[in-house]
Amino acid sequence: MRGKDVVLDGVEITYPNGFTAVHQTDLTVEAGEFFSILGPSGCGKTTILRAVSGFVAPSRGAVRIGGEDQTGLGPNARPTALIFQNLALFPLMPVWENVAFGLEARGVAKRARRARAEELLALVALADQADKLPGELSGGQRQRVAIARALAVDPAVLLLDEPLSALDLKLRQHMRAELRAIQRKTGVTFIYITHDQGEALTMSDRIAVMNAGRIEQIGSADDVYSNPVSAFAASFVGEANQFAGRVTAQDGALAQIETAHGSFLGRNPTGLEVGSEAILFVRPEHTGAGAGRNSLTARLQRRDLEGPFVNLYLATRSGAQIALHVPNTGAVDIGAEGDVSVGFEPEQAVVLPAGPVARTGADIAAQ
Repeated sequence: MRGKDVVLDGVEITYPNGFTAVHQTDLTVEAGEFFSILGPSGCGKTTILRAVSGFVAPSRGAVRIGGEDQTGLGPNARPTALIFQNLALFPLMPVWENVAFGLEARGVAKRARRARAEELLALVALADQADKLPGELSGGQRQRVAIARALAVDPAVLLLDEPLSALDLKLRQHMRAELRAIQRKTGVTFIYITHDQGEALTMSDRIAVMNAGRIEQIGSADDVYSNPVSAFAASFVGEANQFAGRVTAQDGALAQIETAHGSFLGRNPTGLEVGSEAILFVRPEHTGAGAGRNSLTARLQRRDLEGPFVNLYLATRSGAQIALHVPNTGAVDIGAEGDVSVGFEPEQAVVLPAGPVARTGADIAAQ
């Protein structure tokens, strides 16, 4: 199996009622890449997946796979396979027959189908489950059967539409590693749709952050998390403390922003000028108790223990909601009584143009 690149060339998708689900989009997914499209429900990410697979035709533009225009080709004629959220396994059909179903439709002989199914079941660590029914398997095992079935038809591109959403947390975490390992073994191009930032950050070579029908940022997991380029990307990918205001000074790589909660310095990657409306973002793990070049006073509202980490949620008298994520070493002790000083360094904060934002953990905790 060998992956192919996928190119969206000016793709736009507008429905007959006039609603544009995907605005004009140019996107290249490299051959053999694990590429995730991350965004909230209704942002258009599944529509893009359906356009690549052939279930939806672009209103404008073209989809190319391996350099070949897919216009006019239905799902069965494309070098793709799609795994749905519900997996759609046949409950009364043994596992190996589920895996080989696509081969049967292509007229492959039973012995060859069985051999191919067993090869793929070994690839997904289910070699001893071939004759069981899907209902006799765990959720994670059924997930791997669905992957094996998709791979049986030798796709160049495997499309996955939130396939782990129905699994519990531990199983999702396990399956992330399984999916990544399978992708590396096969070399097939994976395009993975999710609203779960943990999935995208853990598995992906690159991530596209999508909102309201538009891709706002594309980059590696580290780049998207550490160097967001829009207010939405900064707030949706990971948690972030945010302070809205106006730029009052800028000097090289830094900008000063005046907010209702104080004046702060942060990185200025988009070159915002004085007078620009902006939002400063700083990650909870980069916000700490004690003094910093940027500082403000707040009072503890809530303390959540997550084993090795402690999440602290504070509020300032001016109404700012602040989250701190600290290791559970006992080194940080913020009491329930009295105000404390909270600080962060300019190099750990980013000042971005004002725009739509996602809800933060601090927002939710304050409710």
